[in-house]
Amino acid sequence: MTNAKRLSLAAAVVGLGLNLAAPAASAAETISCAYPYWFGFAPVPVAMELGYFAEQGLEITTVFDNDRANVLPAMETGDLDCTMRTIGEHMSRPLTADSNQVVIGVIDVSVGADGVVAAGDIKTPKDLVGKVFAGEINHPGTVMTAFALQKAGYSMKDLDLRLIATDDAQAVFEDPSIAAVATWEPMMSEIVANSSRKGAHILLSSKDFNGLITDVIIVNRKDYEANREKYAKFLRGIYRAVDLYKSDPEKFLAAAAPTFDVTPDAMKADLGGVYYTSYEDALEFMGVGQPSKLKKVFEALNDINVELGLMDKPLTFEGIVDPTLVKGLFDGKKR
Repeated sequence: MTNAKRLSLAAAVVGLGLNLAAPAASAAETISCAYPYWFGFAPVPVAMELGYFAEQGLEITTVFDNDRANVLPAMETGDLDCTMRTIGEHMSRPLTADSNQVVIGVIDVSVGADGVVAAGDIKTPKDLVGKVFAGEINHPGTVMTAFALQKAGYSMKDLDLRLIATDDAQAVFEDPSIAAVATWEPMMSEIVANSSRKGAHILLSSKDFNGLITDVIIVNRKDYEANREKYAKFLRGIYRAVDLYKSDPEKFLAAAAPTFDVTPDAMKADLGGVYYTSYEDALEFMGVGQPSKLKKVFEALNDINVELGLMDKPLTFEGIVDPTLVKGLFDGKKR
């Protein structure tokens, strides 16, 4: 997932005039949310721009911040109400079963936006055994590689893992000793098109992993438990924005692009590997009236994260995720 623009939480708070330590002086209910610069989270600013939150008496303030070292302490103390990121990254250390955070919904799934680019002689994940693999430890491409190796009877311990910043992946891959790199779009396609190494190709893509790379909506547990309807309003605004994307993508893009300082056309191109989850998708992922798709992903990631050293021990789905809020979310409400 692209992180072309990152702002520190402190800088963004000053820039937006947002005081996370005290509630806004307004009659409206408020939610403060910090999340990475990632187009998958665009339903939130779209719902803000088009008044989906405001018409419910809900005021949302947002900042871009990809640094969990900033976001997680603010979530724990209650200075921040919401964040969003992949379920696998959320599960990783320092999260524990008693952390002041709970997952209440899903917002998007990577269906091609993340992956692994490999040298021409690497035809399958098994071919990486004994070779150098470069990537961030919690990058979706690294997670996919660990998952694929596990299915083939191997693990990341069978590779020579070199930790890099994903933004450097294109330059790193030019080193002929590197068998593969974890990356995301548009860099993934750019590496394949422009690498000096013949045969460079996409070895693994998130489109083939059936929801393994799913972004979730995470909120402050104490505030959520005290104000469930406030967070129901938040989810309703998000899923109405997703409805808009599916019915009128041009209107959605026009509302979303200014927040990310890009053109609607540029945003449209980068959304090719992103699937926004509808309310119906949320019911499937959260397991309302059916087996939870997110729970299957969660259980797979438990094993992968422990193997990668991102978790000390497995977590329980029920301790981290509350699927109950999405049930009947729109009953008697505008959609």
